[in-house]
This record gives sequence, structure tokens and C-alpha cells, in this order.
Amino acid sequence: METLVYKYVYICMKTYFMAGRSIPLSVRISADDATFLASFNANGAATLSDKVRSLISEAKQRHLGEEDYAQSLEFIQETLAPSFARLRNLESKNDVHSALLAHFAHWIPDIIAYWMAGVPKEDSPEAVDNLIELEAAIANRIFNLIESVLRLGVLPTSRCYRPEIVAKHMAPILELNDIIAQPSTDTKETTND
Repeated sequence: METLVYKYVYICMKTYFMAGRSIPLSVRISADDATFLASFNANGAATLSDKVRSLISEAKQRHLGEEDYAQSLEFIQETLAPSFARLRNLESKNDVHSALLAHFAHWIPDIIAYWMAGVPKEDSPEAVDNLIELEAAIANRIFNLIESVLRLGVLPTSRCYRPEIVAKHMAPILELNDIIAQPSTDTKETTND
């Protein structure tokens, strides 16, 4: 009998979903979760029902966006938007700016979205090719960030909260650059032969 009831509920729900109709849903949540939902700002949703629908929509968008860069980017940008807005408001209020954080804020949504969409499914027949493409794209994005940060270090001070912050971290980077630029011992030996 129980199996029959579940099948009936499944058929009814499937019929409602296929028709594009809403179905009533009742859940029990803790007092903490209810307090959270009451204070949660879910894209302008006012009622608890609207907030739950908004949360489901976000979860659906996140799930669907796992394979699509544009959807992943949109989701990440929406997720990070409150922190970016707080940063901009604080900078405006205090008349300060960090070029370093601006570069990072521009970079981070792109790389996360690319990662989310770029990691192939485990059963994908093109998994290795996809991983090679992912590695190349991530390397490109990482080195673009490195280049933009290095550009901030051209001058002894940069447009950051602490103007010396970039220059302070440049010495080890330049040392690495010098090591990389030197021909290796193996190369010298083969050219002398």
C-alpha cells in the first residue's frame, strides 16, 4: 500500500511539473533556519514562500551552471556581488581604493566560473582533452593576474590602501625571475660541447 501511495504522489507531482504548475510543499525547519529565512534577502523576495523559491532557483542555477561557463559566471557574480558592493561602499565612504583588490575582484569570478564549467564529468570520453584545455585556460588566467599585479609593482608605490604593499612583495618575484632567466647548467654544458 505504501509503495502505491508513493507512486501516486510521484505521478501527481510529475503531472503538475509537466503542466508547469506549482505544487504545495510542506517542510519542517529548525527555529534557527526560520529566523535565517525571515531575515534572508533573497533577490527582493518578501514572503517565506518566495524566499524558498529563490533558494531553489539558486540551487538549480548552480547545478545547471556546472557545465556552462556563462551560467557559472552569472552565478558566481551574483554570489560575490554583496562582498564586492561592500568593498566599493567602504572604499567610497573612506575615500580609498585598492587597485590590487580591484584586479582580484575582476579576476576571481572568471576563474571560478571557468573551473566550475571546465572540469569534465568523470565518464566523459573527452575527459583528457578537456583537462588539457582546462589547464591551458587556467594557466592563461593565472598569468594574466600575475602580469596585472606585476604592472602595479612598476612604481615604488601603487594605488593600494598601503602604497608599498605590491613593491614589498616584488623582491622574491624578481629573484625568481632572475633564476628563471639564467640558462640552466645543463644548457651551458651542451652548448660547450
